[in-house]
Amino acid sequence: MMLKPESIQRLAGISAVAWMALIFLLSAQERMPTTAGLPPDVAAIAGHFVAYGVLAILIRVAIGGLQTDRRADIIAIALATIYGLTDEFHQSFVPGRDSSAFDIGIDLIGASVGVTVLNLAMAASRRFQCER
Repeated sequence: MMLKPESIQRLAGISAVAWMALIFLLSAQERMPTTAGLPPDVAAIAGHFVAYGVLAILIRVAIGGLQTDRRADIIAIALATIYGLTDEFHQSFVPGRDSSAFDIGIDLIGASVGVTVLNLAMAASRRFQCER
């Protein structure tokens, strides 16, 4: 059973809000757990990159669906990055955490790569559909 485009967008919107709540909860922790033996700095960079890449994808689908929409791309990247700014502000109040302009830069890069990967996947899907 295929979901209708508006259902996909609604689900992506709900998922984006849930993902933002998860980011907020993780940011409220004094210490982040290390992952797979990675150095803490590498784990933090990877965490920001992935978290904001996923967030941007969810926002992008929520506002633009699965159609090409450059305006939705830009808005999704901007909103994900703005959320990153608010998250860094939030972290400045959490004991053991600090805010960082570097992290915001990683958030922006992650969001941009996330939307780019989504667009590449949508283009590949369209090509595959045409070849069938």
